Amino acid sequence: MSKSPSLRRIKADIRELSLDPSDQYHAAPLETDMFEWHFTIRGAKGTDFEGGVYHGKILLPPESCLTCIRVTTDPFKPPNVVFLTPSGRFETNVKVCLSFSAFHPELWQPAWGIRLILEALISFLPTPADGAIGALDWTSEERKKLAKESVKFRCPICCAEGETCADLLPKLEEGGTKKASKFSAEIEKLKALQVQNHAVETDEKAEETGSADDPKPPANNNDSRENENNSTQESKGEMSEEVNNEAPPAIATPPPQPLPPAEPPGQQVLRRAQQPQQAVRRPAPAIEFDNGVIISDKILNLMLGFFGVFVYYLVRQASDLLLELKSVDGFVNDVDVANSVVDLWWGAE
Repeated sequence: MSKSPSLRRIKADIRELSLDPSDQYHAAPLETDMFEWHFTIRGAKGTDFEGGVYHGKILLPPESCLTCIRVTTDPFKPPNVVFLTPSGRFETNVKVCLSFSAFHPELWQPAWGIRLILEALISFLPTPADGAIGALDWTSEERKKLAKESVKFRCPICCAEGETCADLLPKLEEGGTKKASKFSAEIEKLKALQVQNHAVETDEKAEETGSADDPKPPANNNDSRENENNSTQESKGEMSEEVNNEAPPAIATPPPQPLPPAEPPGQQVLRRAQQPQQAVRRPAPAIEFDNGVIISDKILNLMLGFFGVFVYYLVRQASDLLLELKSVDGFVNDVDVANSVVDLWWGAE
């Protein structure tokens, strides 16, 4: 026996339907897929669907289980409902919008099972479409015609060869009294919620359509805005007239001042000579050679200074050399050494 809560829930629905069958409906899961149920219901008496047999599918919401690596159903989510038999109330092969289907998960209760869904479908057949998804609003004659033809509908999965979906239903009990459904109160609430939800959706669509078709604000707002604009323009016009009528303010002009007396030409020359003159800094002269090289006075003075130091260094070296030669026996006497040094010095000068 499987320990999965979802499979236990499915087996509980199967056991509950088999222990207490009804001649108004039949449902069972596929052998290859436990999450897809095929159902067959009878049309309610006293309605356009009386005598009709309608076949469809209940698709339980699968949910992946990562720990056990399998797909399970979530009892906290509502299923999808698809009709396969034409009825004039619901489209075929389309997931229809019902208050107990996946379109309204906020209304679903985990305690609800397959039996409540089947009984709710029978009760919802004669209700108005209200523009819901997958709903049709065909005439009574067309629905009665489809009810008569529905008994010939055959599902290739559920029906054996030569059988129709009507053969899947238990035989009607003749003269028997109809059992009162234990879900009748909940089904009535679902009907009311269905009507209420779709009324709200219809109003919202109407408001959106009205706002798209007529984006202009109401006439009262326009009148008030026009009045405000007119009053603003009138006040602006009155202000402009008052400004134009007022005389411009008088501007005080200073009295003309007398011109200074003209100076004689000699006085102007004397005044200019007495003014202190600013010293004009002239650039230092430079020496320009034929090859385009320019040497300023500063560079030239620096070169001369280095040249003098170099000559002094040469004289000192020559003097030291002569002193060393003097120490050599038989070379020269002191007078010759002194004369040679003096001659060398004056020659350098």
